[in-house]
Amino acid sequence: MEVDIIIKFGGSAITDKNIFETIKSHELSIAAQCIKTCTDHGLKCIVVHGAGSFGHHQAKQYEVNTGLTDLKTKEDSSLKVRGYCLTRQSVTKLNQMVVDSLLQSGVPAVACSPGSSWITSNREPLHSPCEVIAGFVNTGLVPVLHGDCSLDDKLGCCILSGDTVIKTLCSKLAVKKVIFLTDVAGIYDRPPDQPGAVLIKSIKVNPNGEISSSIAASQSAHDVTGGILLKLKTAINIIVQTEGKCCVYIMGINSADVKEVCLASGNSCDHWLVTKISSSICL
Repeated sequence: MEVDIIIKFGGSAITDKNIFETIKSHELSIAAQCIKTCTDHGLKCIVVHGAGSFGHHQAKQYEVNTGLTDLKTKEDSSLKVRGYCLTRQSVTKLNQMVVDSLLQSGVPAVACSPGSSWITSNREPLHSPCEVIAGFVNTGLVPVLHGDCSLDDKLGCCILSGDTVIKTLCSKLAVKKVIFLTDVAGIYDRPPDQPGAVLIKSIKVNPNGEISSSIAASQSAHDVTGGILLKLKTAINIIVQTEGKCCVYIMGINSADVKEVCLASGNSCDHWLVTKISSSICL
């Protein structure tokens, strides 16, 4: 099944990751209006959002991503299970806020939490009911997925990042375009708050997944899902597994070009002055 676009609302873009469970209402509204533009133009859309300050704190405090195996005491197991529950409670709270914002913008959004149906194996998706998501899209709905906790057949449980969800969707559905909306303009050659940081306008991916750019990145102390490095790795994996058929952008949520990039047709995207992972692969 073809999907015109998957748009990721970055956790740092729609929440303040430094303040517990704090939404950025203005940025979330911008992202919702972007989806409204897409649906108004008849595009088949899927939304995935990060957790930001919802879930990351609880997941880190209770070390949810280390799983339930090798726990020495019943108390340790109880604490881990509690952490799993609190993390899911928090991320689904944010998911409801995102869905509410989309509905208020006139988008036919429907919550689709992966934690209730996806299963991983050593943190890699083992069971992902993409046919249900495809069914929503075919019906004219916009499914809204997110980073979540997942049951894991080896670890007991783990964190399933929104970026991994996107990569999985792209492997099972014919996705034409993926856009990551972040709190910065895009990918830099080093953390953007460091002196001399340069925005990388285009990154070419070779068939083996290698890139020519040298990139160093940091991540938030509370980010348990890999930060910008996982985003870049996800983008590269999408380019490689789709043989360049899916165009991938990483750009700021406040960029004036977001709606234009959403509506642009085809995979020849070099004229956009935004950071992107190029879909042109050297063969």
